[in-house]
Amino acid sequence: MTYQDIALQEMADYLEMIGFRMHKRDPSTEWVGNKIVMLGAHPCVIRVYTSINPDDKSRGVGTDAIRVGVFDGVNPCKWLFGTKRVNRTQGWKANMFQRIDYCEERIKRGNFKIDLVRLSDDDVANSIYDDKPENY
Repeated sequence: MTYQDIALQEMADYLEMIGFRMHKRDPSTEWVGNKIVMLGAHPCVIRVYTSINPDDKSRGVGTDAIRVGVFDGVNPCKWLFGTKRVNRTQGWKANMFQRIDYCEERIKRGNFKIDLVRLSDDDVANSIYDDKPENY
């Protein structure tokens, strides 16, 4: 399949339509979308790493894929689980929706450990903020 450039507006419109809220984690990193999904009374956060840079442009061919994962909503440094990457090719919306749907269903079933050991600051820097958690 051929690489497809994804505009911030297209990504934001789609994610906001399915209940996500877009934001930049900080001025030097990509845009992300977050959605809170409850496991009983416990919030979990589905996060979509969009691969759209702070300048609102999609990253180049082969540089990064869209990633979808789940964090503990009480302690956002707790990585719970993730999915395989979403390539930025034709059909990316359907593929991303499948990953999001998988995350939502898994949260509803409670099919994961929520009492994970807290990541160290180094783990946080090397996994969450570099978009490459070991669970991927």
